[in-house]
Amino acid sequence: MRKIITLITLLLFSAQVSVAAESPQDFFQRFDQLGQRFDPSVADLYSDGASIKIYRRYPTGLERSMEMAGTEWKALVRKVMPAASAKNDKSTFTKVRYSALTATKVKINADRYAVRKCYTDPAYYLVIEMQPNGQYSIVEEHFETKPLPDC
Repeated sequence: MRKIITLITLLLFSAQVSVAAESPQDFFQRFDQLGQRFDPSVADLYSDGASIKIYRRYPTGLERSMEMAGTEWKALVRKVMPAASAKNDKSTFTKVRYSALTATKVKINADRYAVRKCYTDPAYYLVIEMQPNGQYSIVEEHFETKPLPDC
């Protein structure tokens, strides 16, 4: 009986040790792929405590900023994903850059191109943080939007 318990303990321990931490590049690739497929599960990549910062420039010169909590953003993403899919309202990313902020946080900067509205947001960034399970989650996101298309 002791041998069985010891064997089970060793198997469980080795299973935990063998879980490889996800790289920031793998995380961002998964984030991008889910977005390209209009998969509502992209919302699961956000921490409930995430800070989503949205900045909007109007043609009149008016500028507005808004901030949402992760829980609100996750609910919104799940709700609007079918409409986004119908309008092909997605983003593509180029010039992706990674910089470590701490031992567990990474900032990902990119040029975000809004396909439906034909503009590039060069100020886009995500901050991701490693969780105890070896997976990253989004703790901060910043993007700029325009109300009218450039095309």
